[in-house]
Amino acid sequence: MTPPEMRPDRAAAIRAMLIDHVRTEPVAQAKRRRRRVLGWSGVGVLAIGVAATAGAVLLQPTAVSNTEVVLCMTEAERGADGSYPGSAATIASPSGAGRVADAVGICTLMWQQGVLDEAFDPTAASNPPGRAPDELRGCVMADGSAAVVPSSNASICAALGLAPLDD
Repeated sequence: MTPPEMRPDRAAAIRAMLIDHVRTEPVAQAKRRRRRVLGWSGVGVLAIGVAATAGAVLLQPTAVSNTEVVLCMTEAERGADGSYPGSAATIASPSGAGRVADAVGICTLMWQQGVLDEAFDPTAASNPPGRAPDELRGCVMADGSAAVVPSSNASICAALGLAPLDD
């Protein structure tokens, strides 16, 4: 079998096409690279803007709107199902409605009484006193009630998806 014969006009056309490709390809690659960089930069700026806006809204201190209950958390993390570990408390009043004025104070008292300790037995006649954590942070839950978290981290509320308590 004999190889196909290369005619001079076909060889010249192939050579011209290769020279044209070599001359224009770096420019085309530079344009594609520039478009890619600008596109991803725009996406990055958009993501930073969304994160900053969400952070400003989430990190903005909020006042408690539901003063009937406070959640005293036992850990500074959410459960696998999204729940918060701990116990809720309220203050009884003669009118029958509870009102929580000092969420951190109530939770400190619950810790000192041992109510939030793992070994607490609600059916026992007496339980040993507990010890309150060194630092408790006040947060506001989505329903407007207060939550108190045992943590020294100033941004623990945001980490848990809660708003910081407006002092």
